[in-house]
Amino acid sequence: MGTLRFLLALSVAYGHLAVPLQFPTSDIAVQSFFVVSGFYMALVLNEKYGPDEYWLFISNRLLRLWPAYIVVLVLSLMTASNWKLIGTLDWSAIAFFAASQILIVGQDLYLFMFVDGERLAFTAHIAEMSKPLYSFAPIPQAWSLGPEICFYLLAPFIVRRGPKPIAAIIAVSLMVRMGLQWAFGFSGNPWSFRFFPSEIALFLAGSLGYYVCAGRDETQRNQAKLLLTAAAAALFVCLAINRWDGVERLASLALLAAVTLGVPRLFQMTRNFELDKYVGELSYPLYICHYLFGWMLEPNTFAGVYLSLVLSLAMSVALYHFVDRPVDLWRQNRLKRQRGPTVGQLIPSV
Repeated sequence: MGTLRFLLALSVAYGHLAVPLQFPTSDIAVQSFFVVSGFYMALVLNEKYGPDEYWLFISNRLLRLWPAYIVVLVLSLMTASNWKLIGTLDWSAIAFFAASQILIVGQDLYLFMFVDGERLAFTAHIAEMSKPLYSFAPIPQAWSLGPEICFYLLAPFIVRRGPKPIAAIIAVSLMVRMGLQWAFGFSGNPWSFRFFPSEIALFLAGSLGYYVCAGRDETQRNQAKLLLTAAAAALFVCLAINRWDGVERLASLALLAAVTLGVPRLFQMTRNFELDKYVGELSYPLYICHYLFGWMLEPNTFAGVYLSLVLSLAMSVALYHFVDRPVDLWRQNRLKRQRGPTVGQLIPSV
């Protein structure tokens, strides 16, 4: 599982630093991350955190994201120049931008906002705006952490309830996605993969996968397997309709379906592989730091792209050993109780 997470992060990094990938496309790589995240959150909430440990879970999740992010943010602000125009806006726009940069939450809204004179304004059609707010973000890919955090806030109330309630919410989420397209014409970027009410279906598809391999009995596991198959097929169809840009998109959607269906088995196969776990721990640092080297080197040659990737990988290792790992040891010690002596060893710090 860790290797899958790393490869997805690497594909996003390559797509940002070079010509955008056709397979997998960046949106599908991110949505595959959402599926994997949903699986792990169901796992930790059912096996690691008790029902009365909501704030411990939330604070530990934020501690997982924030330290490496803030290091990269400081370096990005020192390196990039695109964000400086924000200083010419009114105080409310500056306050929102600064708060969302520091707290992470709210950066997914950048894809629905633009600069209008000295103010920020919302739009349903960001592609038509000359100054979209996301173009001023020092860590552009950090928008995806917004939906992650939203899912963390809701997951404790959903993923412990079993396959049927999870499947019902997936169905509602897909209906929201398609309803927005058919009723209002909201499809494509950013509606196809940045709007949380639509994206929660992907997280919860991963959560269904948890019950495939860890349901309380064979009946529940079989039920989860059937519902997961239906969810993967529905996601394939809805995402194809929601953002159709050619037959080649079907290959990326097939990968997403394979990830959705394969995560339970992949976890069971790799859960005891320490090397796989270590490689997986590098996925988040790689994901969050790679754009920094795009700002620094502005790679426009083959050599420049791969130098940026090599430096990103090197920084990922440094971030893991000197930032993520010490913080992870501390946050694990904050747990008031463990659900089993080996669970903490088998669940990567996703």
